[in-house]
Amino acid sequence: MELNKIYNEDCLETMARMPNNFVDVIITSPPYNKAGYEGKIRKRHKNDTWKSRNIDYNDNSNNDFMNELEYQDKQIKVLNEMQRVLKDNGSVFYNHKIRVANHKASHPIEWILKSNLNFRQQIIWNRKGSPALSPIRYFPTTELIFWLTKTNIQPNFIRHKNLHFSGEVWDITPKPNKLHPAPFPEILPDNILKCIQDKKDIIVYDPYSGTGTTCKVANDYGFNFIGSEIVTSYIDIFYDRINTKQINLF
Repeated sequence: MELNKIYNEDCLETMARMPNNFVDVIITSPPYNKAGYEGKIRKRHKNDTWKSRNIDYNDNSNNDFMNELEYQDKQIKVLNEMQRVLKDNGSVFYNHKIRVANHKASHPIEWILKSNLNFRQQIIWNRKGSPALSPIRYFPTTELIFWLTKTNIQPNFIRHKNLHFSGEVWDITPKPNKLHPAPFPEILPDNILKCIQDKKDIIVYDPYSGTGTTCKVANDYGFNFIGSEIVTSYIDIFYDRINTKQINLF
């Protein structure tokens, strides 16, 4: 399939065209099913600062409105397709968060362990802030990055000497922007891609590309990239970012 392109489609469609053992690194953050958690529209506390306008549903996206079991089932399918297209020494870095609704928490590990991927390590992303300001719990200021592999062999990874973060806690405060509700700071995929040991013919994939930060950083390293994104305007922003270098989300 064509490399160095973000496909305007669901990631399962993109991966269906990939052969087995095709991709070296997958870095992604799926929609969190915020509004559809437990099959109903989530009620926001009056103090919360995140609003529905911060999510571009674009009429063709129901990823944040799924019934919870349907959402988890799709995530397992996506993870299993990642496992199929991943090389034996490849890695998946899967960003998600603990969700809370109706005073009950749901942890991503609940569906990750049902997939075919091997759970290697958990990284804590300390965002140092939160839009959820409800006084009935401690501020949820962290997210999780799950390092998953196809097998239990050593992946193509050596910890770089000049990493931004060499431990399991990454202190990255996202800066607000008007182009996407939750883009990756470039420092996050950079901290991963720096550690690729054998850099020849690397293919980086992001199944939920958004405005293409993972693909942009891969391109900056001279790696091949593939992305999937259902929101056309986000793809346009990505090509503006790599072609004009005038749009810097962070």
